[in-house]
Amino acid sequence: MRKGIALVIILIAGLILGPLWAGNTGYVLISALGWTIELSLVAAIILLLLAIIILRAVWRFVARIVRGTQWGMRWFGQRRETKAANAYQEALNHLLSGDYRAASAAFNRTWQLRKHSSDALLACYAAQQHGDLKQAQDWLAKVDRADELELARTILSLRSTPELSGQHLTVLNELVVKHPQHPELLRLAMKALQRHHRWTQLIELLPNAQRLEALSATDLDALTEQAYYEVFVEHGRSSSGALKQFWQNLNRDTRRQPAVRRAYVNALHLFNEYEAAGKVVARGLKRNELKLPNLIEANLLKPSTELRDYLQDALKKDGDNPFLLHALGQLAFQTGDYALAQRALRKAAELAPSTRVQLDLARNYEAQGDTAGAVNAYREAWSKD
Repeated sequence: MRKGIALVIILIAGLILGPLWAGNTGYVLISALGWTIELSLVAAIILLLLAIIILRAVWRFVARIVRGTQWGMRWFGQRRETKAANAYQEALNHLLSGDYRAASAAFNRTWQLRKHSSDALLACYAAQQHGDLKQAQDWLAKVDRADELELARTILSLRSTPELSGQHLTVLNELVVKHPQHPELLRLAMKALQRHHRWTQLIELLPNAQRLEALSATDLDALTEQAYYEVFVEHGRSSSGALKQFWQNLNRDTRRQPAVRRAYVNALHLFNEYEAAGKVVARGLKRNELKLPNLIEANLLKPSTELRDYLQDALKKDGDNPFLLHALGQLAFQTGDYALAQRALRKAAELAPSTRVQLDLARNYEAQGDTAGAVNAYREAWSKD
């Protein structure tokens, strides 16, 4: 209101001072029914503005009186409800067609007309879908059922400001217990725990995440390996026997998960426990819990007696298996047996050419001082990309 009054004053001042400054105020001649009225241009404009203000005030007064009558309330109410229904239908059409920005604007018009909680919730959803999480939070605040919407508010806060997720960890733990079937909540909770290195708590959520398919199989596998690796390292740093004890205390099904077994092998490598790691790898391969190509690619094969014996026994049964040959070549290279490594890697490259086997072969040539062989192997590796 104040801005409107200030604007009118500025306009009037401009109309008065402008003509006076120019030296020509101008005039308006009104002639009707034998009457003639002559006004200056400034006075005519001022009277026109006053007439508009008076007519507007009269219209509001009449409308208020009419609204106070039973007929007026019914007529204005129906008119308002019709507008709200039209805006609501328009919003739903936009929502179905995927135009979430237009849907959000239409739900906003619906809310202005009838103030239904369902309109605010739908507007919140539309705002989320087109990425305006701040507006979505504002819409959620308009709904008066705060106790029922704690979950929605927490999810919105985590999505809009994930860097502040540490403030929600206590609430998150409570909500995960209350809503164990909510995949989005589970995803956000695991991201928050990962961000703040709460690995033990994260591990507790992994079985439920697998059951609800909250993450893709690849992402869940990677997260499982990371979480268990961090916990294994923590135990390994506490004392020499704590890591082994923690591994043995895991149930059999957990130990047989490929991601958990790889994490344990990685942790053993960190503490230079190569013989123990070799046993875990060899037994995992025998039980088909680990895949040799994955171990080769992740560089999880380290020299150990049991692992070397397993590879040699397997090669007696399947001497043309490129993965067994590649694995044997990696172990031979690490022990300095470059001649054996070269024979195994060259045969593996002939049977199943790949970038990784060519790179390992190039490193072996370099170790022997064979520059030409290394260059050729690198060239072959690049040609596979």
